[in-house]
Amino acid sequence: MPLRTYIQTTRRAGSAAVSGVGRLATLAGGSVMAAGLFTDAGTLPAILTSIAAGLGGAFLSPRFQLAHPMKKPIVFTIYLTPHTVLVSNLVTELVWDATEGRLVQGGVAVLWTAGVWWLRPGRLAKRVAKWPEPAVETDDTEADQDGTGAEVEVAVEFPDDPAGRWWALNAAKKDGVAEGTRVIGVRAIEDQRRVAVALAAIEKGEPVPDIKIRRLSALMNVPEELLEVQAIPGHGAGVAMLLIGPKPEAGPAPDEDVWAEIGRSALPGVTLIEINEYDMSKELTL
Repeated sequence: MPLRTYIQTTRRAGSAAVSGVGRLATLAGGSVMAAGLFTDAGTLPAILTSIAAGLGGAFLSPRFQLAHPMKKPIVFTIYLTPHTVLVSNLVTELVWDATEGRLVQGGVAVLWTAGVWWLRPGRLAKRVAKWPEPAVETDDTEADQDGTGAEVEVAVEFPDDPAGRWWALNAAKKDGVAEGTRVIGVRAIEDQRRVAVALAAIEKGEPVPDIKIRRLSALMNVPEELLEVQAIPGHGAGVAMLLIGPKPEAGPAPDEDVWAEIGRSALPGVTLIEINEYDMSKELTL
């Protein structure tokens, strides 16, 4: 016999054995409840046995323990409900021995036996535990609807570079300081003293939204005076430039430096007020 056929045969035999044990347990539970209507001699041991069997089957089953965390409460509820009803009815038989009580307890015993025999809660719990994992919606997944009304998941792709990924996860997220933007380039400028970050709107044809410097400062933990958002010359409003770092200080023009040095050395006490430029070639041709 081929190995595959042997495995399938073994599985069917095992499933039949488990099913048989479940049927016997159902008959045993119904019999115990029926006996408890007339005598309390075996009720207490039956209660303890049912509790031990329920907890042992629930927490020692590998399939139950390996089930998805979102499904475990459902699986345990399905599996433990018959044991809970059985124990509750047995306890009732101990404390309520009136005629009307016996009628209620007998009805519960009949319904319990028929329901468990038909529904097979133990097998149902195992099937639920084995079902495919439930889909979990995260902050990085958006749901949309197509023409038929069915929900379609839209995957958000994150950049590979750390700066772009950080921006997408923190600044460009929903309700973020720069929602709907992405990083398209990062470069150090001005002798490495500043960083220029080129931003673009994710949706084509939309402008880069106004970025609140105060919110961005709080997000990046950078002083406000070191942040600046500018338009990119020669491009539309769909892109913008974020500058990070100290602004360059405006210094005197080179000519002013030269004349200031001349004034200090050759003409002490004289202050340079104005510089005029002349084309000497024109002056000499007059």
